Amino acid sequence: MRRWVVMLIWLSLAAKADNSAYINWIAGLPDQGIPVADRDWQRLVANPSPEVLQKMVRRYALYVDQGRLDKGLYQPGWQIEDQPGAKLDHQQTLSIKDLKRLEPQLPQYQALIQSHKVLREWSLNAVDEFPDDLIFFEDDQHPGVARLNQWLMDLDLVDKMEGDIYTQAHKDVLTEVQLQFNLSPDGRLGRMTRQALLAINHQRIRTLKANLERLRWLPADLPYPHIRVDIAGFNVAWVKDRSKQIVHKAIVGTKHKQTPVFSDQVESVTFNPIWKVPHSIAANSMLRAEKKKPGYLQQEGFIIYESWDDSAPVVAADKINWKLQTPRTFRYRLEQQPSEINRLGRFKLDLPNQYGVYLHDTDKPELFEKNRRSFSSGCTRVQGISALAQTLFSEQSMAWVHTTPDVLTYKRMLNQPVPIYFVYFTAWPDETGRVRFREDIYKQDTAMTGWF
Repeated sequence: MRRWVVMLIWLSLAAKADNSAYINWIAGLPDQGIPVADRDWQRLVANPSPEVLQKMVRRYALYVDQGRLDKGLYQPGWQIEDQPGAKLDHQQTLSIKDLKRLEPQLPQYQALIQSHKVLREWSLNAVDEFPDDLIFFEDDQHPGVARLNQWLMDLDLVDKMEGDIYTQAHKDVLTEVQLQFNLSPDGRLGRMTRQALLAINHQRIRTLKANLERLRWLPADLPYPHIRVDIAGFNVAWVKDRSKQIVHKAIVGTKHKQTPVFSDQVESVTFNPIWKVPHSIAANSMLRAEKKKPGYLQQEGFIIYESWDDSAPVVAADKINWKLQTPRTFRYRLEQQPSEINRLGRFKLDLPNQYGVYLHDTDKPELFEKNRRSFSSGCTRVQGISALAQTLFSEQSMAWVHTTPDVLTYKRMLNQPVPIYFVYFTAWPDETGRVRFREDIYKQDTAMTGWF
């Protein structure tokens, strides 16, 4: 909306200071990624009364509190419940303090808002800062190079770039951009390459809007402490308070076996866990492995049960005709016993949920060195999970005792369950507060960015 229209409304309602504050609040909503419809401003211009203004405030307060989009339509897998921050009836007058309290109180929300503002400024000013006749060649020195450095960092195309000399590093980055848009890969900043950067800029803005919306789908303020499983960021964080967290690398589900988005509570820690293989994995990948290499299940320490009944007897592997087994007819229950090659490793954090998902150790720690860590069947593997478990115990004044044999499975209940949130964000600030953009590994952004 044009600024002069906002000013006109502001003047019309300026008789009361509170009214101008409401106008300013509405005008600032686009910074939060919430578009304000022109027709709403037009209604207010036609009738700039406090009643019309409050009706508009209540509607947009609902968007701030619960989100603009229906998560059931735009991300159906999102299963984290949000408690409305206010009951917005037709007669209620919300104060400016009320409106501020409805905004997500997580510090990441403000970081994403700031990044959104910065990229919107680049959308408006990039053509003036990098005009058509400005073309950089290697070793050129120019004030515009420092501005280009900043833009590339704001777009998260580089980690760090300094100075005012155009170098091979600049050419390498811009060559990748040119190849992405089928441009001649000469590594120079010209008109078409600038337009390609603007296209990336616009996409980043839409991504920020989608993730600001996801933050509004969460409860306005999460309880502390809690555990955050950052699916697209491949990490798990112990979040003690708003400013203190410990982050661990993590491995999450593949594209076809996705880690779900939900909330729950960690109730206990299992030491030397037994892996009770889900039927889908047993009847497919485990069956294939046994057929390919007879004796595989016995070598890997699996016990085979006749069925899924708790009282089912054990069956010797050599008593089963594996060639006749198919995924459809496979009825056996497989349990891998504790050992160095157990898929769950040495520790498991237990949380009751409909997905059968939990946090656990791994027998393949080398996978944590990969940048893209989506290898699991839905559960989350955590690097240094023993340290995370010890933190849980320490925070609840529980002694860390783990001196029993490695083959003995046992469980210790926590004194107090710990909230855990499995979340999916494709834009998220790092430890310095700088927003980084992630790969949309589960392709959850398309519908949301299309709307924005």
